[in-house]
Amino acid sequence: MKKVLLQSAVTAAISMSVMTTPHAQENSALDIGRLAIAGYGDVTYISQSNMKDEEGNDIQNNVVARFVPIFLFQMSEKIHIEAELEFSTNAEGETETELEYANMHYFLNDYTIITAGKFLLPFGQFGANLHPSWINKAASNPGIYGGHGGNGSLGGVTSIMGDTGLNIANTWNLGDAGRIFTDIYTVTGPRQEEGDHGGGVAMEAKKGDNNDSMAFGGRVAYAFLPEWEIGVSYYTGKYSDDGDLNYDAYTVDFNWIGSYASVRGEIFGSTAETEGEDEGDEWVKDFDKNGWYIQGTWQARQLGNTWLNPVEFVVRYSDIDSDFDGSIGHDFEEDAGKMGSRIYYGVNYWLEPSAVLKLGAESTSIDNEGAGHGGIVDDRVFLQLALGF
Repeated sequence: MKKVLLQSAVTAAISMSVMTTPHAQENSALDIGRLAIAGYGDVTYISQSNMKDEEGNDIQNNVVARFVPIFLFQMSEKIHIEAELEFSTNAEGETETELEYANMHYFLNDYTIITAGKFLLPFGQFGANLHPSWINKAASNPGIYGGHGGNGSLGGVTSIMGDTGLNIANTWNLGDAGRIFTDIYTVTGPRQEEGDHGGGVAMEAKKGDNNDSMAFGGRVAYAFLPEWEIGVSYYTGKYSDDGDLNYDAYTVDFNWIGSYASVRGEIFGSTAETEGEDEGDEWVKDFDKNGWYIQGTWQARQLGNTWLNPVEFVVRYSDIDSDFDGSIGHDFEEDAGKMGSRIYYGVNYWLEPSAVLKLGAESTSIDNEGAGHGGIVDDRVFLQLALGF
């Protein structure tokens, strides 16, 4: 779906922008030479009783904000340039800046797009298409996704994956039978986490690579628009500094949209090779992390009362687990006390088609909290205002 929407979104945004090239024709259907700014932003209040940060400081009540502009430039009929910056405040009130992506799209034809640069990987649906706060139905991310807005005590099994490389996206139109979307990419790849003990897989994009191998991946999805889509993604790459240890991940994503309700979810699995030594004997073990979430929404406008038209209800359940049991020494010990399940309940009030006020509450159950953090209370309440522009 992203391939189809990208060109129309860029064109629509460009039509509202300011002319930057004097040679572009006033009535050009291509809008060549125009720059547009789109994006989103949010402000979120989080109430979280009896919760501490890593230094032991009280973080019961936080207000955080983000402003995320997206810059779009149509260089020619074939070439579009896109970049996203994120400006945010963290729990300590400090301002953080991050380049989410910056890339060039080359429209080979009506069905094929070649992307080069830093981009969000087409791995599942949430990371590439659904994580912006005004699109995300909840005020927090699914439990399987750590980082990018925080995940409380739940560790997550992956980040929202972005990297630098090349992607080829195709749309195969099957007429009345639907469409098939395919993505194939090669990127810099994962790397070994820094620290005294090594171990662990870091997915954040960084300059350069820590070994001589690239990562490869792709996604294949079948869609019968506008109601449903199901996709399968795969990712593999060497992550250790010496290039000997491999990381593999997959996800199955599904999405159904009805007239008043929707159901979506993802099933995620990953395996990381880890090595060690026991009484002089070297060994390599596979370390697995898995998770899934399912989300349902319902729009109260189905009841036929005008004053309920903007109201939407959301429920999301997430569950994650890993192999961590202390047997792999210090490798992957960050999973201690961070695996479990989470349920989110929320009600959204849509002020405009791209502006929403969210009230949500979530509760987390940690399976092995005694392994690392003791008895953590992780019940959070959110009040968020999010908008897209």
